[in-house]
Amino acid sequence: MEKEIKTIFKNWFWWGFLSLVVVAFYGTLMRYKIAFSFPFFEQKNLLYAHFNFAFSGWINHALYCGLAYLIFPFLSSANQKKYKWLIVFNLICAYIAALLFTFIGSKTDTIIFSALSTLIIAILFAVFYIRDNKLIPKDNLFSSWAITGLLLNILSVVGPFLLAYMMVSKTFTQDKYLIYKYYFLHFQYNGWFFFASMAMLTTILPKNFPNLNQYFKVFAATVIPTFFLSILWFKLPLWLYIITVITTIIQMIAWLYFIKKYIPLLINDKKPSWVHIFMYAATFAMTVKFILQTISIIPSLSHFVFGFRSIIIAYLHLILLGVYSLFIIGYSLYNGFLSNSNSTKFATIAFLVGVVLNELVLGIQGAAGLIYLPIPHINEALFAVTLLLFGSSIFIVISQKIRK
Repeated sequence: MEKEIKTIFKNWFWWGFLSLVVVAFYGTLMRYKIAFSFPFFEQKNLLYAHFNFAFSGWINHALYCGLAYLIFPFLSSANQKKYKWLIVFNLICAYIAALLFTFIGSKTDTIIFSALSTLIIAILFAVFYIRDNKLIPKDNLFSSWAITGLLLNILSVVGPFLLAYMMVSKTFTQDKYLIYKYYFLHFQYNGWFFFASMAMLTTILPKNFPNLNQYFKVFAATVIPTFFLSILWFKLPLWLYIITVITTIIQMIAWLYFIKKYIPLLINDKKPSWVHIFMYAATFAMTVKFILQTISIIPSLSHFVFGFRSIIIAYLHLILLGVYSLFIIGYSLYNGFLSNSNSTKFATIAFLVGVVLNELVLGIQGAAGLIYLPIPHINEALFAVTLLLFGSSIFIVISQKIRK
């Protein structure tokens, strides 16, 4: 039974990494259009397709697979089927939405289709998971994290629906647009992605990991107040700003205490050292994310720094690539969903190098933008880095069919 489940999820994660290839392809195409001449496709349409598919086709797929893997051992074969169909349905909708965004753009119908399909899948997955939770032993480590993540996933989809309503009702304002967008991003990045990843991480943590439930309570209690960090420019009331600052600092402290206990476990783990690299890298990227989040409690600094597009892009890629994509790769290696072969080692480390270089070049571009210093050939450098990410993601997929 366990071997059969392993085979099922190895195949599903393979499809996830194929989706990562698609994400990297869109990124490469966009960077090529910036650096060189390419008249086909609207850049804005490619951006929306890239953004949407990175969430739904890559991260969402991997997290749904990860959460299903946690619960499958406690379900009958018949009871497992509903999760299989939801995972397949999510991928189909993700590919359809990518095509719609590519060829039609961010029209109201496209946004509604994307949001509606995402919401339906999110609700059904959460309902099934909560209902099946009674079949899981009470001493499990993952249920609270998983269910909270699934509920926050549902909550996040309110953002795209509000965007669609604003477009239909022709009540567009720049402030509303930014609030709805940041609302969606916050409850995806800091809600659904974070809690689902922590649930998956429990398969690596020992059952006696200290204070794990206390960490859950802290992050669950602070996830909503820290949303207001994203809209400090909106002139929040003083009391709300104070709450936001306090919860942000509490989150930072809780994360530092968590990694203080977690890092020694990685050091003493018997997995190959190169496998550990991805968990170290994801942990480091998440720590940087919490540091930047804490610094942003200063409104003037936050507005000044994050007013530059390249810095925003670097921050978003830090989370999407540096934290969650590297975590998914590390998690897949730990659980055998990616083969532990030389070709996989080469492909995944090449991808890691691409992630680091991407952040480095974007950081240089952002820092130069702060002092209005032009950097020659920066767009060509970004294209070269994206090409590395694209090529290495292809090789990750191919490496699973190679036995060496």
